[in-house]
Amino acid sequence: MRNQELTELVNEESQDEINHQISQIESPLNIVMPSTIEECMDRVVHLANRQFCDAAEMGFILLQVKAETEHGMFYSLLNERKIHKRTAQRAMAVSKMLQALPKRKCDTVSLLNFSQKQLTELTKVPIETLKELDDEDYEVLAETSSNAIKQQVADLMKERDELQVTAARALNDLEHEKLRKVPQVRFDMHVFISEIRKDAICNTELLNEALVSTITQISQLCDNRQLDLDSRVSAAQVLHHTWAAIYSQIGTALERLSSEFAGHIEGIEHLPKFTKAEWQYVETERNRLLEQFLVEKQSKENK
Repeated sequence: MRNQELTELVNEESQDEINHQISQIESPLNIVMPSTIEECMDRVVHLANRQFCDAAEMGFILLQVKAETEHGMFYSLLNERKIHKRTAQRAMAVSKMLQALPKRKCDTVSLLNFSQKQLTELTKVPIETLKELDDEDYEVLAETSSNAIKQQVADLMKERDELQVTAARALNDLEHEKLRKVPQVRFDMHVFISEIRKDAICNTELLNEALVSTITQISQLCDNRQLDLDSRVSAAQVLHHTWAAIYSQIGTALERLSSEFAGHIEGIEHLPKFTKAEWQYVETERNRLLEQFLVEKQSKENK
């Protein structure tokens, strides 16, 4: 591309910077072209992200150098290392923008005191392993000699695994302790007895509602003699057999209770009293059972 064409795309300062970068290239630029469009775009995204991160890192380092050098020395150092002034300014601008992020995003930037040798050794560690390390781990690695980095990472990961195993065992022990301490008493009585009292009220309330509704339907079925007799007989037969089966089960249950607790069971007027807390518990369970019953009923109707 000729200089005139380049000037039309970028301003003169950027053109000068690009020409400077081109002049610094000492070896051929080897590019491996991906085989598909998707792979091409994935590579471009990777390079774009790396370009930004590299610029940010470069900017932070340059700001540190600028703060520690005497006035006028900074740009002399840039010239000595053949770093274009505009390249340095852009990198420092990126780092300053990151420093100005709100406090909630301050973790976007972490300054790590690693030497080049330490960083080189870290590049030999799988990226999946590095992702598992936290800030404290990196502080330990920053104080580790470069030739011991890989072993230190392995030790840190082993320690992390041991901590996870210990935490898992602690959770299991806690769950077992909860099971061991399952309450045996509710409302000053054994949980089993409490459940029986609650279920007796909840289930009979639901059964009573169903029975009241059925009695209303039976009255309508008997009184509405204008309907087809065969259809009425069919409905009557279903109702009769359904409630006869329930009646048979109720009879069996009452007979079993009477034979076991003969002489102890009093009339319905002597029904044991429920405490206020127990009634509240019964009502909550009753509402839950009723909702479950209605959902199942609606599901059967939809089928």
